Amino acid sequence: MRGDTFIELSGIEKLFPGVRALDGVSFDIREGEVHSLCGENGAGKSTLIKVLTGVHARDGGEYKIDGQVVNFASTTEAIAAGVSCVYQELSIATQLDVAKNLFIGNLPMKGKLVDHKALYQKSAEILNELDMDISPKTIAGDLSVGQQQMIEIGRALTRNARLIIMDEPTSSLSEAETETLFNVIKKLVDRNIAIIYISHKLDEVMFLSDRITVIRDGKNIISKNKDEFTEDELIANMIGRPLENLYVKEPAEIGDVKLSVKNLTSKGVFEDVSFEVKKGEVVGFFGLVGAGRSEIMRAIFGVDKYDSGEVLIDGKPLKPHDPVAAIKAGVGFCTEDRKKEGLALPLSILLNMTLVKLPDLSPAGVVNTEAQKKAADEYMKSISIKAPSVNQLVGNLSGGNQQKVVVAKWLMINPGVLIVDEPTRGIDVGSKSEIYGILSDLAKQGMAIIVVSSEIEEIMGVCDSVITVFEGKKTSQLPITDDLSREEVLKWALGGNFTENFHEVLEEEKEEMIAMEAEAKENVVKAQEAAEGGDD
Repeated sequence: MRGDTFIELSGIEKLFPGVRALDGVSFDIREGEVHSLCGENGAGKSTLIKVLTGVHARDGGEYKIDGQVVNFASTTEAIAAGVSCVYQELSIATQLDVAKNLFIGNLPMKGKLVDHKALYQKSAEILNELDMDISPKTIAGDLSVGQQQMIEIGRALTRNARLIIMDEPTSSLSEAETETLFNVIKKLVDRNIAIIYISHKLDEVMFLSDRITVIRDGKNIISKNKDEFTEDELIANMIGRPLENLYVKEPAEIGDVKLSVKNLTSKGVFEDVSFEVKKGEVVGFFGLVGAGRSEIMRAIFGVDKYDSGEVLIDGKPLKPHDPVAAIKAGVGFCTEDRKKEGLALPLSILLNMTLVKLPDLSPAGVVNTEAQKKAADEYMKSISIKAPSVNQLVGNLSGGNQQKVVVAKWLMINPGVLIVDEPTRGIDVGSKSEIYGILSDLAKQGMAIIVVSSEIEEIMGVCDSVITVFEGKKTSQLPITDDLSREEVLKWALGGNFTENFHEVLEEEKEEMIAMEAEAKENVVKAQEAAEGGDD
């Protein structure tokens, strides 16, 4: 059990036109605990966080900090009370250096001027606390996503945060960056700082949490210690019913080769990649961040150029570097980042869903709006997109429904090959299962499917085989059977050149990481010493 109750919400109500987003939610957070908030997209998690941080005023109920009722009129008031949030969409000023990002809006002053010496000295101390081996004078735009996220956490520390809310913090992080984040979270709770952790990755929730609260349809369903939950029980409470099988993969008849990739090479990115995908087959691609998985897919579709090799559909060469040719040949591509590359968020479901199909819906150069709406309505119903109508703006949909719109957009061209890159990133467990079901149905219909994912369990749950990629090279293609282990897949994703026991290798890597951390701390101390001699 952690410390005293810091925040207490009782019977919180929040109303929007036609929607009761929060319906009597009660929730509390204790000092020095990790309290995970779970629920499907649209359950009310984001609204609850916005009430906590002063973005939204509550319409009913009571909000107490240290036993005193508070009524925040802005995020500034919430921050002053010790409540900070690190959102999934980071708010880094990329043109400024790390120190200014850490203390933005709170710069140390000497009279009317910024106290640069204090700024860089305090920043070095924060970076040391976060185990970050970078100079406070580094431009923030030059940092990785994981490092930028640490800067956001550091910013909360400069504001004396007592509660840090983390919204899908690992959605864009590598395994190494995720491990670093977990170590930082442990340090924060050791300092008696409370964490609200929001993630669709239930393995992280079960690993990190002290307590878990589930909300559904704007109501809190259950709240108890992590050790009192099983993962199946957690899922059942989130979706309102038992989920017998998260990973849906029904047998499909495997036909002739549909897609052939031969010796595909893009210098410095990937090299000599060859593989085939047959009709009705689901092939997974797995590798660490930066291994070249997505780049291979972008080259196949023609978005990125490649230097040599060829792509064939039904034995016929596909014109390189030409997405239009790929589409005409029946290749669909659900990109890794649906918000930036897969969807036009300010437009409707109708326009997003029919975007690629427009040439066929405009035989005389004018869009046949009746046919357009009919097609969109059919797909909206067939893959269960939850929205009032096809006129709903895509930006207002949950992540799972947005992903279904992306899939529907490509299904409209009746593709023979469908590439899906990170198909369930940032979506809730119920929507994940629905997406897997859609892919399974498409395979049964004879479609050749490639699934690119950073989650081994996902690959092993929905694919027929897995291709591992390491530093731009294909290292293996493994049939997925009951005998295939997670460790075997990960071994090949790490290069496959181990001569010792896999777990012994991991121990050696751990020792190397400890040595690197010690060296990093020494470098930060040197940076701090240099900062003390900075400009006044």
